[in-house]
Amino acid sequence: MLSQIIKELETAGGVIDLNELSRRLGVQRSALDGMIETLVRKGRLREVEVGETPPVCASCGQRSGCTLVSIGKAYEVVKT
Repeated sequence: MLSQIIKELETAGGVIDLNELSRRLGVQRSALDGMIETLVRKGRLREVEVGETPPVCASCGQRSGCTLVSIGKAYEVVKT
């Protein structure tokens, strides 16, 4: 499942709201939060400030005005 999270984030090419990611993966949001924190601790994901990397909705491509754009925490895949 952890590799599926990384793959989905890479495929999206932008920020996916955690609720949308939860829906896409068929995983409860509470479980997804824990898995993401595990990936951050392992150095596979990095938390970024929304202002640091402008969020882009993976569904519609908008940077603002979309209910799927994550507000607050956002994550990116750490390239190795």
